[in-house]
Amino acid sequence: MSDIRLAQPDDAEAIHRILQETWGESLLFDVFMDHISSSEHQVFVAVEFSEVVSFLSAFLVSSSTPHWEIDLIIVRSASQGKGIGTSLIEEALVYGSNLGVDWTKASIRIDNYASQHTFSKVGFTTDAQVRSLFIWDPLFCESSTDVPENVRLIPVNTLVYRGLWIDGFFESQLSLKEQHAVIRMARNSIFHENRLNTGMFIPDSFKRTLAPDLLTTATNFGQYHRWEYPFK
Repeated sequence: MSDIRLAQPDDAEAIHRILQETWGESLLFDVFMDHISSSEHQVFVAVEFSEVVSFLSAFLVSSSTPHWEIDLIIVRSASQGKGIGTSLIEEALVYGSNLGVDWTKASIRIDNYASQHTFSKVGFTTDAQVRSLFIWDPLFCESSTDVPENVRLIPVNTLVYRGLWIDGFFESQLSLKEQHAVIRMARNSIFHENRLNTGMFIPDSFKRTLAPDLLTTATNFGQYHRWEYPFK
């Protein structure tokens, strides 16, 4: 039986090892410390026999539709099949329900059937619309300082990277010129802020409305479904 609790500073090394073993990623220790001391971010761990065997990170997103977002969840292979992932998600939902938002979001790769099953068991649902994650690298360039109405550039610090999220891009029905302006501004911003990348999920049904050359300058990081959990 595992115990689920909020992460503590001493858990950083264990989480770093889990990231290294599972994904070959390194923990951003300063971001971890910020997360566990902020009411708008949180990290949960599962402990077995005094050892951290899995973790989940989540954060509040102040976008056009503010929500609680489950970002990372990893259960070590030796501890899988025990319901630990389910318990971590349930604990994260309890925390998120007290933040004054109406829903929780998780983005899951369309071929990650194990995660889909776990989130579904907890009560998440999906519209099954395919969304491709496109990422742009930093670019020093001249750019406008005016972002079109309803488009937001949201700095995001996760346990493994610092990025910039583009929100409201498709809802704003931007012209091709405005699309280029937003991407250029985002890429210029991450260049000056020393962030890894900038990106957004692009629904397959909207790809035809996007300037073609913007896709050729981006990297496609795979296809996802958006899963949601409404707080009653």
